[in-house]
Amino acid sequence: MVLATQFDRTALARSSPASRDVRKAIGYLRARMSRKITMAEVATASGVAARTLRKHFREFVGLSPLDYLRRLRLAAVRDELIEGAEGVSITEIATRYGFSHFGRFSLQYRRCFGETPSGTLRRSRAAAPDKLPSAIRCARGIGRAHEKPSVAVLPLQACTTELNLCDFVEGAPEGIGAALCRIGSISVIEPTRSRTSGFDRRPDRELGARYLLTGRITQASQRIRVIMRLIDNVTRQNLWGDSYDGEPADLFGLQDRITDGVMRGILPSIRRAEIDRAQRKRPEELDAYGLTMRAFPLALAANPDGARRALELLNRAMEIDPDYALAAALAAWCHGQLVMHNGTQRPADERARALLLAERAGILDSDDPLVLTARCAVHTMARQLDIADALLARVLARDPTSAWVWERSGWLKTFAGEPETAIQHFRRAISLDPSGASTANRFVGIGSAHFHAGRYDQGALWMRQALLEQPATVWVNRTLAVSYSRLGQRVAALDSLDAFRRYCPDVTIGEVVASIPFTNDFLDRIAEGLSDLGLPP
Repeated sequence: MVLATQFDRTALARSSPASRDVRKAIGYLRARMSRKITMAEVATASGVAARTLRKHFREFVGLSPLDYLRRLRLAAVRDELIEGAEGVSITEIATRYGFSHFGRFSLQYRRCFGETPSGTLRRSRAAAPDKLPSAIRCARGIGRAHEKPSVAVLPLQACTTELNLCDFVEGAPEGIGAALCRIGSISVIEPTRSRTSGFDRRPDRELGARYLLTGRITQASQRIRVIMRLIDNVTRQNLWGDSYDGEPADLFGLQDRITDGVMRGILPSIRRAEIDRAQRKRPEELDAYGLTMRAFPLALAANPDGARRALELLNRAMEIDPDYALAAALAAWCHGQLVMHNGTQRPADERARALLLAERAGILDSDDPLVLTARCAVHTMARQLDIADALLARVLARDPTSAWVWERSGWLKTFAGEPETAIQHFRRAISLDPSGASTANRFVGIGSAHFHAGRYDQGALWMRQALLEQPATVWVNRTLAVSYSRLGQRVAALDSLDAFRRYCPDVTIGEVVASIPFTNDFLDRIAEGLSDLGLPP
């Protein structure tokens, strides 16, 4: 993969002047949400004429700069109302964010969120049992689309006095916290320091975190065992756990294994918990963050129906909060899937929309690992493999435990004609997240890599497995049919092609070839096989 510094130069060279204008303007608006701002001030800050800036904002965000600022302010007011502190004044909050006409503000708020400001406040105060103290709500990001789930890494509880393990007891949580901070996908509460008489432990609900990572260490003779658990700080549910054995002579090795295991285990567990929580809520209670979490598994399911359902949620999330980069990035990938999976009759329009939303997501947040991964997928769809490769390098440098990143790397290697490396990367994604929403897509990837290498029996095996895992991945039949044909199984090939044509009745060979960014050799074999089976050119 190319180095991250190379990506910076590539991105700078390819980013449009329009996107740079919008990026400057958004930074200016974000820093002045409580001030009265004129269009002339924003245009001056962005370095272009007001008319030009309006055009660029319409292109990337779908709003004018001042409409965008108004949406930011409405979202900020909603954040504070959802926090629901006693004695809070709706008028005071609205005035602080520049809304001087209360009647107009209330109307705009209701149009945007489907409820009145007082309705939001009442619902927030009645939100038990999921109600958290203010400190925890701020850390958790309830109602705050841009904040990430938070985890407090607690000191290990030592159940042995045979060895002096103080350095290990403090060092292991600190190492885990540092690794989690490097990823950036969750907020980390620093581990509390020990005192000579024990550990400085506050009550769990006052730690300001939705999730707690706890551990205890025991010793038997010359063996040490560390048991780690991830706990929901509200429901007290145990979300993940594992144990690690080592020896006193190799505490650094034990610490490294614990850190690696925790990184692999808790991030998928936290994401599943966030998705489950969003799915349990009524649609009218979901903010941009909740809508995006509900859309997340649909966006990763690798089928057009899931992508369309995800887009309904993500479009609503972007309407509520146009400043939310992850919603834009996932929406971009959903549009990209409609292209790659032959799920649209307007592939050029969907491709353009995907690239536009991906660039918008990059403007809003250029560092979030999930945003970077979704943008990588979009650029892969658009055959911009160098940009996709650079985006992947940035994510893997921060989070080598992300299953979705290894899945996207597998596809990138497959498209680039490196099937053996691709299979390794798909297998790593499966091992990191064996029950994820993308499992079927990883099976398809392995099958496609085998097809690329000429191992049609293995290709067909993995593609059939993908259909068993997720029957909605019908688009895989475009390659599966050719695999059967190459194996001399013509009846199975024709049945597979019929399934694909029922899924996409008027599809042509040209449309299939145009939708997927494989090598010319791969595409030639697909075209030849589909032609032999009777698909029109």
